[in-house]
Amino acid sequence: MLAIIPLIAGFFASIVGFIIKHPFVSKMMMFSIFLTVIGLAVSFIKDIVAPYIVNNSFLSMAAYFGVIDGLSLYLTIVLAGFGVKQILAFIRS
Repeated sequence: MLAIIPLIAGFFASIVGFIIKHPFVSKMMMFSIFLTVIGLAVSFIKDIVAPYIVNNSFLSMAAYFGVIDGLSLYLTIVLAGFGVKQILAFIRS
């Protein structure tokens, strides 16, 4: 059982060496981390704002008339455009 530990460490060391030597692989890893951070930031902001929207009577009236849905659609388009711009800039670099 103890003989397997150096083999596992060597395996992980070879993977790290492969990632360091190939910039495309490291860029793919950084890209996935980048997308995860953006998704978590949007989710975090949404979680902060949601209780204020639900508890406000004026905003509940706006939600009844569809203003909140319109804002949601607008923000989705803006965030999608920003995301595509950032993805293209990241790939270009």
